[in-house]
Amino acid sequence: MGYKLNFKVLIQYWDLFMEGVGLTVQICIGSLIIAFFLGMILAVMRESKNKLARTIATVWVEVLRNTPFLIQLFFFYYGLPQLGIYVDAKVVAIIALGINSSAPNCEVIRSGLMAVKKGYYEASYALGFSKFQTFATVVLPISLRLAFKPLTSNFVNMVLTSSTCYGITLMEIMGVAKTVSARSNRPFEVYIVLLIAYCIFTYLISFLCKAIDKKIEIKL
Repeated sequence: MGYKLNFKVLIQYWDLFMEGVGLTVQICIGSLIIAFFLGMILAVMRESKNKLARTIATVWVEVLRNTPFLIQLFFFYYGLPQLGIYVDAKVVAIIALGINSSAPNCEVIRSGLMAVKKGYYEASYALGFSKFQTFATVVLPISLRLAFKPLTSNFVNMVLTSSTCYGITLMEIMGVAKTVSARSNRPFEVYIVLLIAYCIFTYLISFLCKAIDKKIEIKL
């Protein structure tokens, strides 16, 4: 007997899927905020003349880039309670994913900082700007605009990586898919829907970010 697709069975789980999508969006937005600001701080530290700051940022980035995200997630979720720190699973997912994504964001923003030509510094100093004013009002905004496109790729990767958060009992879209698959006994249909959902989600993000990039694009 040939296998017959039956997507109608999944309609009864529509509300559950929507709750999973909502949780996934919450995790991604929260992680994006943490990853962006932490990545920016780390990038500044790596470009700092202070040896201690550079060392801390370098070690942070290398550890995160050379260890699997799932292990980092389990470290926060199962490790922190051993120290008497109990945090909600959703909060753990947001923090862990944000910290993990700060490493690639750091390298991207750092590349943007290094791409800013010396002429911008000289022009700012000639206008009477201090080093801090030059960095905060000229160098950093330019570097962030230059880094926007690769940061978009990092965000898309972060959205895809968020699917592993089901490993700490979260009912985000991947967790919902596993539950519905078990209940309906229609795993093929469930994961087809999941593949399409992630494709649509990441395509919309890429499309929106490309539109924004065209508006803020600068040429050095």
